[in-house]
Amino acid sequence: MQGGSTGKKRLKRKCLICGKYFYTTVYENRKYSNGHYFGKVPTQIEGTGEWKKVGAFKIGKWKGNTIKWTGKEKKYEYWECNSCYKEAEHLG
Repeated sequence: MQGGSTGKKRLKRKCLICGKYFYTTVYENRKYSNGHYFGKVPTQIEGTGEWKKVGAFKIGKWKGNTIKWTGKEKKYEYWECNSCYKEAEHLG
């Protein structure tokens, strides 16, 4: 790990909301400071497949199709900076 025997890594990450870069520190115990991590989010790679109907659903009066992407996907780490996370707190 970076930083010698301190057991922590400093990583540069991009906020997926505002696009700003920020630094977060990840410790040996997998805890981190600065920023908020929500896991990996898949996104479709255009031109590698299509959306295919695989079923249907009904919720009350609402009806819709269940669809699946048939092509390749790429996964992104979903990070938000502290400012965007705090701004969204009042929306919930």
